[in-house]
Amino acid sequence: MAPWRTSAALALLALVAGGCGHDPSASSTGTTATAARPQVVPVQQQPLTVKGTGFRPDEKVRLSAKGLRSSAATATADGAGEFEATLRGLKSCDSVNVYAVGSNGSRAQFNLSSIACTDG
Repeated sequence: MAPWRTSAALALLALVAGGCGHDPSASSTGTTATAARPQVVPVQQQPLTVKGTGFRPDEKVRLSAKGLRSSAATATADGAGEFEATLRGLKSCDSVNVYAVGSNGSRAQFNLSSIACTDG
């Protein structure tokens, strides 16, 4: 490799490494709180029970599960932005996409694959 290419590569590497882990929006005093990203995850498979985190406090959340069968539920996030809801009527071990849409714009989703099935 030519000497100028090596120098350029090292300079680029130093530039990239220097920026890693730095959040320019974070305050050096730690007073800026960053809201958690909304997430929804399965807690139990039959009936399918999900837990949501990172939603806004007291946000109303519409949940839908779509697979061979569909199901819907509603929940309200608590003061910490968390909720738990059960989606009934789904077939055991069916692959489903679960969507959570909050009244204040929070959104999350996940796919529960039949590969993860523990029945049988």
